[in-house]
Amino acid sequence: MASSFAARPEARWALWAGVFGAIAATALSVKGIFASGGSTAAIGFIFVPLVAAVAAIPFALWGAALGHVVARLRGHVHEPALVFVSALVAALALPVAAVYEVWRGNALEVAVHEALHMNAAELERAFDGASFRRDRFYLGALAQNRAASPTLLERIATLEDPKLFEPMGSLWNVKGENRKGLAVMRLVAGHANATRAVRLNLAHNPAAPAEFKSAAGP
Repeated sequence: MASSFAARPEARWALWAGVFGAIAATALSVKGIFASGGSTAAIGFIFVPLVAAVAAIPFALWGAALGHVVARLRGHVHEPALVFVSALVAALALPVAAVYEVWRGNALEVAVHEALHMNAAELERAFDGASFRRDRFYLGALAQNRAASPTLLERIATLEDPKLFEPMGSLWNVKGENRKGLAVMRLVAGHANATRAVRLNLAHNPAAPAEFKSAAGP
C-alpha cells in the first residue's frame, strides 16, 4: 500500500508538507526555549526532535489532502465526490485554524498589555467580564498588576483550575514582566497585596503543590 501511495500525486504534497511541519515545529520549539527564563529551559532541547516528528504527521496528512484537491481539480485523480469533499474540508481546516490562532494570539497580547496598566476598579471589571477572563495568561497579567486588590487576588486564588499552578510559556508576548513563566498562583502568592486569606485559599486548593501548603503556615 505504501508503494502504491508513493506513486500517487498526493505523495509529494504529503512529503513536503511533513518536512515543513517538522521545520516549523523545531523553530517554534527553539524560540519557546530561548524565550523561557526558567533555569531548566535547556532541557527542552531534548524533546525538540520528538516535537518535530509528531508535528510532521498532521502536516503530512494535511499535505496529502491538499494534494488530492489539487490533483482532482487538474483531472489527475478520479475518486468519488465524497473523497474530494473530505479532502477539501481537511485542506481548509489547517489554514482556518492558523488564522484563528493568529487572531486570538494578537488579541490576547493586546488584552494582556491593557490589563497590566489598569487601575483597581478596572481590574475587578476585567476579572468579571473580559473575554479572556479565564485565560491563564490574562489572569497572570491581572496578578502582576500592582493595583490588584486583596479581594481580587483572593478571587483568583479560589479558582479551581489545576493549570493555574503550572508554569506558563507562550510564543506570544503575553507574559508581561513574568519572564520566568511563573504560574498564575505563584504570582498571586507573591503579590504585595496578597493576604493570609489568599495564601490559605491557595494552600487548600486541591491542585496546590506542597510548597503552597507549607508557605501558608499553621
